Amino acid sequence: MVCGVCRTEYLASHDCPGPPVASAADGTAPPASFALFYYLKETWRIVRWDDAAIRRIAADPRALPYGLLVWALTNIFVYGGSILVQSDRVHHLVGWRVAAGAIVALVASAILGLLQIGICHLFAKWFFAGDGHFINLLRPLLFATIVYVFSPILSIVSALAWIAVVMMVFEEVHKIEPLTAFLLSAGVGLGIRIVEYLLTGHIF
Repeated sequence: MVCGVCRTEYLASHDCPGPPVASAADGTAPPASFALFYYLKETWRIVRWDDAAIRRIAADPRALPYGLLVWALTNIFVYGGSILVQSDRVHHLVGWRVAAGAIVALVASAILGLLQIGICHLFAKWFFAGDGHFINLLRPLLFATIVYVFSPILSIVSALAWIAVVMMVFEEVHKIEPLTAFLLSAGVGLGIRIVEYLLTGHIF
């Protein structure tokens, strides 16, 4: 068996030491003031499936604004990349229309992202005995959206990377089995994209 707190494997009895403690020596403790570079390092750890980093960020109340910043910059980058891909039409674009498009893209991404995470969260709690909280899922997943920087040229890679990270976060926060977390992430994500395409004819 695996302890749901410290993630230590054991056979019979287990004296749990509690969650991993962040340490300034190994760079896992956030600085007291401006911490952007610390959270960028944690972002890299999260997308590399570092379970300890996921648990740290999930429990860190200071992580949310930095996660929102990473999420917003990633989505603006993706939007800008999609504009540049349409290079034959760039010279026809008007500045205010580009800005308005960026706002619409951010709103659409926020709605779809919250919808996917929220549905997965409810399914995990109702059907798979998940015991995590929504905010604990949201914090690491905001940082994990950085995998979408590849989407303008390698959208399938970004989609697979996102599913993998969502699976890992749900496994760590809700303490559900890896296969269950994978099927939940992939199934809900695919379902939302199908409905989105049927309603609008586009995949955002």
